[in-house]
Amino acid sequence: MVDRYLRTLVLLSLSVFTLTAIMLGFGGKLPSVIYLGIALWGLTFGGAATLLQTASANAAGDGADVAQSMVVTAWNLAIAGGGIIGGVLLETRGVSSFPWAICILLLSGLIVAWQAKKHGFPHSR
Repeated sequence: MVDRYLRTLVLLSLSVFTLTAIMLGFGGKLPSVIYLGIALWGLTFGGAATLLQTASANAAGDGADVAQSMVVTAWNLAIAGGGIIGGVLLETRGVSSFPWAICILLLSGLIVAWQAKKHGFPHSR
C-alpha cells in the first residue's frame, strides 16, 4: 500500500496532522479533544518514518543508501531542533503555542510534498 499510494499517504498524513494541531490549538483544554488529538497524532505521525524512508529511497534510485543516511541524520537534527525550539517556546510563549508552531511546520511540509510530485515521488513501481 505504501509503494502504491506513497504521495497520497504523505499528503493525507500531513493534512490530518495539521487539522489535529488546529483542533488542539482551539480546544486543547478539553480532555476529549486532547485524547482525540493524541490518537490522530499517533495515526498520522506513527507512519512517518516508513513514508519518509520509502520516498527518499524511491527518489534517490541508485543512491538510496546515501539517501537513507541523510534521512536518519535529518530526523535526528529535527528531534534536537524540536527540543531546543520547544524549550524556547515553552519558556517564552507557553504550551499553548505548540499547536500553532507545529501548524507552520506542517503547512511548510505539506507545500513541499504537494509540489514534489515529479522528483519526490517518482513512479518507479
